[in-house]
Amino acid sequence: MSEYQETDKAMRIMAVVGGIISLVEAIMILIGPGLMPYGFGILGGVFGLILALVAVFLGIRPIHYTPFILGVIGVVLIVFAVLIGGIVVLLATFIGLIS
Repeated sequence: MSEYQETDKAMRIMAVVGGIISLVEAIMILIGPGLMPYGFGILGGVFGLILALVAVFLGIRPIHYTPFILGVIGVVLIVFAVLIGGIVVLLATFIGLIS
C-alpha cells in the first residue's frame, strides 16, 4: 500500500471517529448536560448533529475536496460547543492535507 493510500485511510478513519464523537456530544447538548459552558442551546445541538453526520458520511465516502470540507466542519463544530469531536475532525483535516 502506498503512503498516499495510508494517509487517506487514516484521514477517513479519523473523520468517522470524530463524527461519532461529535454525534454523542451533540446529543448531549440536545438532552441538556453538554460538556462546554458556552453554546447555542438547541440550535447548536441540531447544527452539531447535522455537521457530525456530514463528517461521518465524508469519512465513509470521501469526495475530491474532503480535507477542506472537514476543516470547515471542524471549526464550525468547535464554535457550536462540540469541542472534542471538532478537534478530532480538524486532526483528520490535517492528515488529509498532508496527503
